[in-house]
Amino acid sequence: MGARGAAAVIGSESWWADFLTSPAVAGVAALVAAAISLLVSARRIRADRDLAAQQHAEARRAADRLRAQALADARAERWWGMYQWTLDRLDVVDPHRADRLLSTLESQAPGPAEQALVWAANDLVAAAEDGGDDDA
Repeated sequence: MGARGAAAVIGSESWWADFLTSPAVAGVAALVAAAISLLVSARRIRADRDLAAQQHAEARRAADRLRAQALADARAERWWGMYQWTLDRLDVVDPHRADRLLSTLESQAPGPAEQALVWAANDLVAAAEDGGDDDA
């Protein structure tokens, strides 16, 4: 009985000769290719998931910024309406009440420009009071 007829010892030279010429090599190559493909796919899926999470977080931050800006704009618009309302009534409101209205507006002013407008209105009230005292 020759080397091909007897059971070859695994790992022996005759076993390798039989194995390398058999269809088993194609099967092992297919298994290796499938394993590599699985690893590549798993990494790609993980990278895609991370990218999607990153994009979702950025979209959430952008929406939060837009919402905050819209709130700030609405607050500034309300303040401007209150300022105009107050200016329209400064000449008919007693000075103490005008001072309280302007103090409230100053405390709620959205920025330094709006505070400067309140200070200018305060100057108008003070000038009117000084002018009223001179006439008496």
